[in-house]
Amino acid sequence: MRINNEIYQAYGHGWWSEDAPFEVTSLRYCMNPVRYGYFKRKLEQLPLPDKTVLDVGCGGGFLAEKFAEDGYAVTGIDPATRSIEAARKHAADNNLEIDYRVGKGEALPFPDGSFDIVACCDVLEHVDDLGRVINEAARTLKAGGVFCYDTVNRTWWSKIALIKVSQEWAFTRWAQPDTHVWEKFIKPAELIAVMNRFGLANRELTGIASGKNPLAILASLRILRKKRLSDRETAATLALCESKDLRISYMGYAIKNSTV
Repeated sequence: MRINNEIYQAYGHGWWSEDAPFEVTSLRYCMNPVRYGYFKRKLEQLPLPDKTVLDVGCGGGFLAEKFAEDGYAVTGIDPATRSIEAARKHAADNNLEIDYRVGKGEALPFPDGSFDIVACCDVLEHVDDLGRVINEAARTLKAGGVFCYDTVNRTWWSKIALIKVSQEWAFTRWAQPDTHVWEKFIKPAELIAVMNRFGLANRELTGIASGKNPLAILASLRILRKKRLSDRETAATLALCESKDLRISYMGYAIKNSTV
């Protein structure tokens, strides 16, 4: 089964619209605050000489803008031309200087050792060659630089939550078919092994999970299907937070070995 990455092209300038599909608003209002809050806290504890960031698979710029707002020099790259157009426009409208480019994570157009931080969020479970993307991220990092990531674990829990509930079951589904493909999800041990191969030493893993009862989440998604709540209100009801539970989504960071 082939994953449908064309949806990110189709979003276009809807990335920042309050009428955007729930796939987009859930990223903006649920995932992004949790992951950026985590990355910000960890990065503040590390001795980075500069504050240069590459956001791989930046989409409409949700994560890139958070880094830029905190004073980082940010470059964002994404293969979806219309997503990059939306990201550029929104950054300009908000007086944020972000260098957005069209390109793929498998072939990053930057010299070796260009960035202090490379972020890959909502990306790794979508690519065809995980090793090439991780290799490129490691290559463009400076020695001692930080690789920030989040992705989806390949478990029966993630199959139920992100395939069955989100894409297949008619009474709850909110995502387009093949937005995710379960076989492309990545177990933590698999990701750590790939990172090790390219000189990235993992420092920490933490889960991303809802603080709500699963039945309450299903009820909220059912309401969303009937359009009784806005997407933003429904996103808020999911109440995602950092968690010890790695069964569905997880995030973490790794450091590039100085000897690589």
